[in-house]
Order: sequence, then C-alpha cells, then structure tokens
Amino acid sequence: MPEPSTPSFLRPAFLTAILSAVGSLAVSALFVLAARGSADLSFSGFARSSARTWLVSLGSGLDTGEVSLGLVPLGATLLCIAIVAATTHWVVVDPVELPAFAASTAGASGLIAGIASAVSNAGDIHTSAVRAAIGAFIVGGIGAALGAATRHKATADLWPTSNVDARAVVRASVPAIIAVLASSATIVLALLVLHVSRAGDLWAVLDPGFGGGLALAVGCLLAIPTLILWTASALIGPGFALGTDTSVDLTGAQLGEVPGLPIFAALPAPGQFADWVFLLGLIPLLAGMIAGWRVEVRDREDLLTRVGLGAAAGGVAGLALGLLIAVSGGAIGPGRMADAGPPTLTPLLVAVPVMALGGALGAVLGHYRGERATKPEVTSTSRGPRLWKRDKSPSPDRRVDPT
Repeated sequence: MPEPSTPSFLRPAFLTAILSAVGSLAVSALFVLAARGSADLSFSGFARSSARTWLVSLGSGLDTGEVSLGLVPLGATLLCIAIVAATTHWVVVDPVELPAFAASTAGASGLIAGIASAVSNAGDIHTSAVRAAIGAFIVGGIGAALGAATRHKATADLWPTSNVDARAVVRASVPAIIAVLASSATIVLALLVLHVSRAGDLWAVLDPGFGGGLALAVGCLLAIPTLILWTASALIGPGFALGTDTSVDLTGAQLGEVPGLPIFAALPAPGQFADWVFLLGLIPLLAGMIAGWRVEVRDREDLLTRVGLGAAAGGVAGLALGLLIAVSGGAIGPGRMADAGPPTLTPLLVAVPVMALGGALGAVLGHYRGERATKPEVTSTSRGPRLWKRDKSPSPDRRVDPT
C-alpha cells in the first residue's frame, strides 16, 4: 500500500517558519546584548529578554505589573517581515502553491510565537500569547507570500481576485497611499533636521555609552515608521496624543512631559501653528485625486463608471491608511503615557470619505483630459489650400493668369 504523499509546500513552509523565527531571535539577542550587556543577565534571563523583544516586535505587548507596553513598534515589525521574506527567498528553491504555502508558514509562525510567549513569561513580566500568535501569523504570511512571489516572479498570484476592476482599484490606490506616507515622512525629516540640536541635547543627557548608544540609535530608527503614521493622522485631521491631555494636530501642539528619547525631537514646539500649516490638510484629498486620475477603465469611456472606480480607489487608499494608523498607537509607559498615538477609529472614518471624494474628482479630471486627448482633430475645408512652403507650387485655383 503506497504511503500518502506530503504536500510539496508543507516542508518549506515549516522550515521557513523555524528559520525565520531563529533569525529574528538572533537579531533580538544582538539588540538586548547591546542595550544591557551580558554581565547583568544570566543565560535564562538573556534568552527570555531576547524572546520578549522579538514578541514585542510582533505586537504581543509587554506587561510588568506597573508598566504596560501596548505600542506595536512598526519598524521592528517591518524588519521581521523582511527576515521572513529573505528566509523564504532562500528556502523555496522550487515553485510552490503560493496561497497554501503562505497560509502554512503563517500558521507555523503563529504556533512558534505562542509557544515562545508561554515559555518566556516569568514572574510579573509576561507577554500576550494570543497577540503574539496573531502578529506572527500576519507577519509570517505576508513575508512568505512576498518572498516566494519575488523568488519565482509570481507576483500575479498575490491577487486574491481575478476581477479586472478590483485590480485596477487596488493598483490606483497604491500611489495615493505612497503620496500621503511620503508627505508625512518629509515632514518628520524636516522637523528632525530643524531640531537636530535638541536631539543632540537629549542624547547627551541619556549618555548611553557605546553599546547602549548603538541600541538607542537602532530603536530610534525603528520608531520612525510610527512617527510617520502619527504625522499622517495629523494630516488626515484627528492628530495624535503623547500622554494624557496632550495632542498634536494641524492647529497646534499641546504637549506636557514626553519621554526623553532623541527621536521625539521631531515633535513640534508647543503652541499654535501658523495659518498656512492648515493647508497641509489638503494632502489626503490630493492623494485621493491621484488615485482617481490613475484608475484604469479599459475601453469604457462612460463618466459614471470612471467616477465610481476612482472613488473606490480613493476609499481603498483611505482604508489602508486608516488601518495602519489604527495599529500605530498604544501605551508606552505608566500613568499618563498609557495613552499615546492616534485615536483608533477616527482616522479611518475621516480618511475613507475624504480620499474617496478626491478619487471621484481625480476620475472626473482624468475622464475629460482623456476625452480631449483622444478627440480627433477637426480641419476646416471651407478655405482653399494654403501655401506653406515657398518651393511648393500653388494649386490651380490659386494661380493668376498674367494676361
């Protein structure tokens, strides 16, 4: 009796999950080693700290009894996705069934993270096994899908639907998302350059030393994606908080005491902003117009179809931004620091209609521009032919009889 065959995607999926978890733990161990040194930790304490660092980067949170850390460090999460994608690119030599492979890798990654959370919990310090498993499931699935698709040039298999209009809407939403995030990143970079002396002062006060300075620099770099999303929330309208009774939006900044990290030098000075800053609120609307402008309608020229697809593209861009902003907030300390980041739902509820309106406007502009571009040139035949070149002989009706 022949033995049942194992699906071809299971072995590389489990191997990818295991190796990517080991790689992520190794990077976390280097971070812990640089931040705290090996002299202050036993082997078991060092292993637990490394595992907790990895799990926090997946969104597990950390509770020490008095201090609760609920913020998801999105920069570290992106690094974990990159590690999974790189591992997949190395492991998956032969083509695999992409959806099944990604789902299997995600499930195995979630199981590993849940076990690591249960094992690393000790005393009053513990992480959430459920949040760790969910975060690892998402990170593992995304990284595995991207790594396998890029390795075998099968990016078309990443689409969950074959509907042409749905694909056109998603494609058109990507430039709008990039436009908002790029604008937010530019603002963050400009504020960091403007307040570089303040960042230097904060660094000098902390005096982290060589190893601690390396860990602090990496931590600040990994915090930049979170600041970009907070800035995007300010552009959309709701803004963000950094502690209880504090807020930053396009009208001004009301800040109390904030953590003394050099990256927070990018925060604007407290007070009311100049009137022109309010114009930055048009960026999400303009980004939605980009989505509507770029939406593809194939051979159909009717305005209502294009407006509907443009509004859908802008709405999808707003939905994606709202979801990203929603996961960027959370507690970063005790007391007043238990409330940090944008509100959970408000950016989503504002971004979707605003960018959908922009998408509709952009679709209208794109429709009439395309209509003018494809309109045939009308030439008048009421006049006689013109003589454009001197060496061209005139037509018979333009010749003059000298007699």
